Amino acid sequence: MGKSTSAPPTPDYVGAAKQQGKDNLEAARQSNVMSNPNMITPFGNQTVTYSSPTFNQAGFDAATANYNAGGNVDRSRFMRQGNPEGDTTTGASYFDQAGYDAEIAKRGAAPSREAYMTGGGQPTVTQTLTPQAQQTLDSQQRVQTALANLGETGIANARAALERPFVPTTTAIEHNFGGYGAVPLSENFNAQTGIDTSNIAKMPINAGTTAQQLILQRLNPTIEAGDTSFKQALANQGLAPGTAAYDAAFRNRSQQVNDLYNQAALQGINLDLTANQQGYNQALANAGLYNSAVGQNFGQGMQTQGTQFSQGLNKAQFQNTAQQQQLAQDLALRAQPINEVIGLMGGSQIQLPQFQGYQGTSVAPAPTFAGAQAQGQADMSRYGIQQAGANAGMQGITSLAGMAAVYF
Repeated sequence: MGKSTSAPPTPDYVGAAKQQGKDNLEAARQSNVMSNPNMITPFGNQTVTYSSPTFNQAGFDAATANYNAGGNVDRSRFMRQGNPEGDTTTGASYFDQAGYDAEIAKRGAAPSREAYMTGGGQPTVTQTLTPQAQQTLDSQQRVQTALANLGETGIANARAALERPFVPTTTAIEHNFGGYGAVPLSENFNAQTGIDTSNIAKMPINAGTTAQQLILQRLNPTIEAGDTSFKQALANQGLAPGTAAYDAAFRNRSQQVNDLYNQAALQGINLDLTANQQGYNQALANAGLYNSAVGQNFGQGMQTQGTQFSQGLNKAQFQNTAQQQQLAQDLALRAQPINEVIGLMGGSQIQLPQFQGYQGTSVAPAPTFAGAQAQGQADMSRYGIQQAGANAGMQGITSLAGMAAVYF
């Protein structure tokens, strides 16, 4: 009959987890120590210290008293008849160690001092400056304090300025460039659109009438005197009026007189046209001169108006520029107390020597909990192998017994 094998005890997973937490804490502490060394620099020193854990004496004493009150486990209760293999006919006895251990396990382990240690590991960074650096820092702090006091005074001035409504001292913006109006003219001239022909020599009503009158005033006495002399000459020649010779001679005389009159008429027409053209040209030149004077007078008026406009514009621009400058000056005076406060608060900042900041570096802890799980799996595997061997042994014994029954 094969020997039975008991299963291995279940691993203490809770204890493994607690141990894992302790390992993590210890790893973190070690990481802090390794990552934050003490520093010694030309400006000063930096040291890192860690606080010690606090021991809960009252809690430890109470737990110990409670544990001791449970007393010791009576070993006689775990004496068994027979032997561990289960044979009770021989009258032998043995001690049930497994049962005893299980009873002890119910009480748990005695309280440990480590379980009542709390806190600890709190880092403290202490920076100590060299005497010279400390003296410089003290000087900067005195300057900063003095500036802060001045800043309070400046704030009072700024408050007083802001409590007063802002009223600019400038005048209104100038929109009027001056009192310019119509173009000024020295006289009330109007442009000449027509030509005055009242003084131009008149054209003849009948051809040569006007000029002929002037010419005949001199020609007629001569012609009349010539007619008398011509008649007397014909009479002296014995030619009587009505005779053919007389008529022919008188016809020739009439043609000569007519030629004189025609020549006078043509000369009168030419004289009249020349006089008329000359008068027209004079009237036209007079109108052009007048219109030129009007244009010149208008140009002078436009120039005068442009000058007045430019002067008015320059005056308005000058006034507006002065207004803007005055407004900027008013704003600058109002903002000056505020800017003084800002300057005082931003000046002479304290410069401290730079040390390495406190930092932590992670350190992988021991895989205690994973090891406990692996141990449990290994125990179970060993138990399975032992059970398989025991079962094989039992099968072999059964087979032998069957064969013996057959042969015997």
